[in-house]
Amino acid sequence: MSTERKHILILGAGFGGLEAANILRKNFPSSSAAAHRITIIDKKDYFMMGLVNLWILSGIRTLQDSKISLNRLENKGIKFLNDEIKTIDVALKTVTTRSNLELEYDYLVIALGAELVLEEVNGLLENGGFNLYDADQVPKLREKILSLRKGKIAICITSIPYKCPPAPYEASLLINDILVKNGSRDTIDIEVYSPTPIALPVAGAKVSQGVVNLLNQNNINFHPLHKIKTVSTNGKIEFENGNRVNYDLLIGIPPHKVPGVIRNSGLIIQGQNWINVDKFTLKTDYDNVFAIGDVTEIKVNENMAIPKAGIFAEAQAKVVSQQIINDIVNDSNELSSRFDGKGFCFMETGDKKAGYVVADFYNEKGPTAVLEPASEDSYKKKIDFERSKINEWLLL
Repeated sequence: MSTERKHILILGAGFGGLEAANILRKNFPSSSAAAHRITIIDKKDYFMMGLVNLWILSGIRTLQDSKISLNRLENKGIKFLNDEIKTIDVALKTVTTRSNLELEYDYLVIALGAELVLEEVNGLLENGGFNLYDADQVPKLREKILSLRKGKIAICITSIPYKCPPAPYEASLLINDILVKNGSRDTIDIEVYSPTPIALPVAGAKVSQGVVNLLNQNNINFHPLHKIKTVSTNGKIEFENGNRVNYDLLIGIPPHKVPGVIRNSGLIIQGQNWINVDKFTLKTDYDNVFAIGDVTEIKVNENMAIPKAGIFAEAQAKVVSQQIINDIVNDSNELSSRFDGKGFCFMETGDKKAGYVVADFYNEKGPTAVLEPASEDSYKKKIDFERSKINEWLLL
């Protein structure tokens, strides 16, 4: 076992970063005289699961009550820096921040997620469009929905890939639920537009059709092969296929990009848009540098990649942490853990019910995904999932 004190630096305090930090600290207790240092950096000073956006939209949560301070990590012996990454130098094994800190590392875990750039959609923000994934905008979006008495709500997926693939459809079903309870559903149309030929390419045709059937049962219209070209000042969307539609409320799922610091640090291979990693180990091409979660692209086949979703970042963090532990404890690069490509997610349908999607992307016979019918039990499990993770990562 190595007695040299190591520094494990984690960039990003989302699902992947928090899971990795907690596993590593449990295995390398801070009370030990030769404790290895674990540092996590994030430009936000709080954690909130993306799925909470929909609870704020539904009115069962408030934004302020859902933020958990990342300073709580210090109670676990994990150093937290509220800062922004400026540069990553994999040759020198250093990371610098906006506040001009220079940090050396022995192991680097990149879990920075994706940048959301709705401003790249011509005219959308300028003409009153809402970003569904911006928690700060969701309370205002809820107010707008409640004040609308008639017209059309357009929910537009602007490009792929995007994180939490079922979220736009969940949003449409929850908005349907809000309008039914508000007594305005009969005079408001809900339309969902996607640039893809099916609803959830990451889950396959069968699950996609199940989602569309669910939308249809709630009088929500799904429009495939509709990619936004521009949004004009007169409440009109023009799509690349030539279609034009009016709207009274526009909700966008923003384009996702790899963070600029990653693009500028030489971590992206020419011709690719995300960090390339080994599909089982999450190792990059650089010594002791791993990347997990939304910042990566792991191709399953020619047309499909591991979805950008927290559950996969968490699973990948477990694998990476175990490899680092094995390397430090046993001085061995022996493969002790492999990412298995399995995951799940909940899809709320309104009325305190949720469907459940379970997927196996590394299945020998090809990727599989199953959508289980909506139930109160799955809704309760979703609530419990968020609570248990907050407790595990930040409270206990």
